Amino acid sequence: MSGAALPPLPTEILTSGPLRVAEAWIDLYGHMNMARYVALFDEVGYALQERWELGETYTGETRKGLFVVDVAVSYKRELTAGTPLTLALRLLEADAKRIVSLMELRRADDGTLAATMEQLSVHADLTTRRVVPFEPPVAERLRDLAAVHGALPLPAGHRRRLTCRG
Repeated sequence: MSGAALPPLPTEILTSGPLRVAEAWIDLYGHMNMARYVALFDEVGYALQERWELGETYTGETRKGLFVVDVAVSYKRELTAGTPLTLALRLLEADAKRIVSLMELRRADDGTLAATMEQLSVHADLTTRRVVPFEPPVAERLRDLAAVHGALPLPAGHRRRLTCRG
């Protein structure tokens, strides 16, 4: 990537298409297994990051990507087989090498918040396997997006647990 200025990222909170709790995700208690929540956050969140230009295309072009180093999951509501879902992703914080994002899993039928996951990720060079800074124009866009998303209200009852600062 060159040092030229990049156009701003879309500022809306990213939302997945429709999802549905699969029967295979149900545990012996008759609800969605806790590990499946995290897998869904990971799979769908990764796909949504493409719209921030940090997904598979970015990695293919730069040989850099995001390594998750910490997560904070909060389970709010039980989910059962067949429940329709949506997943939303926003950027809460960004610095030269890190981002903190928030994902919200909601029932698509009534908007009930089922779970949240904050995620701290570092920017890494996949060749050296070392943390590296974002290119300055990328870092600037991410900080600008975090300023917009960070000013929005958090889901009711959500308490921030992760930060870019050590």
